[in-house]
Amino acid sequence: MTIPNFRVLYFLPLTLCFYLVSCATITVNVYFPAEEVRDAYSSLEEEFLLEDGNESTEGTAPSDTGTVKPTPAPESSIKYEEKPTLKSETKVIVLRNKVTLDFGDYAWAQGNISGQITEKIRSMPEVINAYKSRANRKNVINSMLKEGLVREGNLGLLVKAGNLSSSQQQAFSAENADRRVIIRGMARAIVEINNLEPTQENIDKVLPEAGRQFASVRKSER
Repeated sequence: MTIPNFRVLYFLPLTLCFYLVSCATITVNVYFPAEEVRDAYSSLEEEFLLEDGNESTEGTAPSDTGTVKPTPAPESSIKYEEKPTLKSETKVIVLRNKVTLDFGDYAWAQGNISGQITEKIRSMPEVINAYKSRANRKNVINSMLKEGLVREGNLGLLVKAGNLSSSQQQAFSAENADRRVIIRGMARAIVEINNLEPTQENIDKVLPEAGRQFASVRKSER
């Protein structure tokens, strides 16, 4: 007769529980401060797209240093002294599905969320270059919008509304390419201020909302 190994029987439930947890799916949410994102977009548009609509030239903003001169970040219209309860302007996005015991320490405390976002964007050279490139074609794009040849889409990109010449098509394609870079940079910044890993999957989950808020800013300026 075989005598049961009581040590094996003792640890079997623990092993089984560990196995079940490892196979489970836990939803991790990312908080998306929509109003603060719009503030950051507006600040960056004002900084890098000339207000008077004059054509800019590459590298005119930085004088002798070749670096972008930062402007003071706008004060957020919402101050959080502690992690906020959800409001209509604070969206929750399911960011990733995986087993984890660390759900992220959201970067809400100590205040100026739009300023935090803006500073993260300023540290992304590809995004700053996209803004400068957009500044160079601002007059062309504004003319196309006024003529009704293109319109602002709901996800932050221009949408064709008429027949474009070859040069207009080139401007249209280049503008949307730059906007994609900017929107993706914003999505990355949101993931990072939630102290979550900026993986391709995580950024892609936030991307649609980042695009919608960019579109909201662009439409409000028309």
